[in-house]
Amino acid sequence: MDFLLRPLTRWVDRFKIFLNGKAPSVSHAPYTRDMGHIISEEFLQDPELFYLRPDPVRDVRVLSERRLRGRRLAEIAFPSPVHTPWPENNTCYAYHLRLNDGRQHPALLILHGWGRRSLAVEFRRIGLRFARYGIETLFLVMPYHLRRAPPGSWSGEYMVSGDVVRTAESFQQTVVEARAILPWLRQFSPQVGFFGMSLGGIIGHLAMMVEPFPAGITMLASGNSAGVTWEGRMTRYVRADIERAGIDRPQLEKIWAVTNPTLLARHNKVKNLLMMAGLYDEIVLPKFTLELWEALGRPPIRWYPCAHYSSFFFLGAMVDEAARFFLAQVHA
Repeated sequence: MDFLLRPLTRWVDRFKIFLNGKAPSVSHAPYTRDMGHIISEEFLQDPELFYLRPDPVRDVRVLSERRLRGRRLAEIAFPSPVHTPWPENNTCYAYHLRLNDGRQHPALLILHGWGRRSLAVEFRRIGLRFARYGIETLFLVMPYHLRRAPPGSWSGEYMVSGDVVRTAESFQQTVVEARAILPWLRQFSPQVGFFGMSLGGIIGHLAMMVEPFPAGITMLASGNSAGVTWEGRMTRYVRADIERAGIDRPQLEKIWAVTNPTLLARHNKVKNLLMMAGLYDEIVLPKFTLELWEALGRPPIRWYPCAHYSSFFFLGAMVDEAARFFLAQVHA
């Protein structure tokens, strides 16, 4: 079947990229050449020095609530512990999907993929499916996405771009924001695990270097952020901007070392890991997933016969597997 599935799943991905792959609205270049705040051997020795533990969030506002197939979906907002030059990005948003039965349930903190223009699929295909297993979910909107995108930019454009300094800072900001909201989430769900997809999974592996989740599950993720950006089909415009800024791949790997989960794998605090990946992925290449898997000590890994976007056809099975794995750890 490999000779059929490989070209078919990759064709689906390439067609999706053709339809949705966006060039930057402006050319992005590093806003500063002073990179001392992201390049330091100390960060590799102790990730806590970069992915700082912030004060717990206290000012959480509920912006709206609605019912979604009998569940309660609340949109919340809170100030980011990290200040950026874009006011839109300094407010965090998240969506809390609860079972609404008056009892406490385990929960998953979820990070989405790059460039998401809506989280409707995540709510319905992921959140509601986890809810069938008695698992609540908190979908955290990553920096520069959706309502956090600066005017004139598309969702996620400013998070991964030719501004390699801002990109590293965005990874840092995401982890810090996730750490800030965890104490609030644990008021409702004392046991909180992690689930991340694509870019959200890569950053999730970074969060696992500083947060001891009872379980961590990633989907279509890897280490080597520089390699994924340089070789992946979805980031060819980003690579072009990086090269125009006069940065080659070895330099990028050095600049983004602190965003590479493979280099930080020895600091991993989550012992119950599950990785799910696509055999034919051309966006997050399997070789980078395997590098991280090896560095993490070969945790359980499940290969699906899909590429990146074509994983949509396996999403139900992936969520089911993730739910069973997570519950096995919290009930152990």
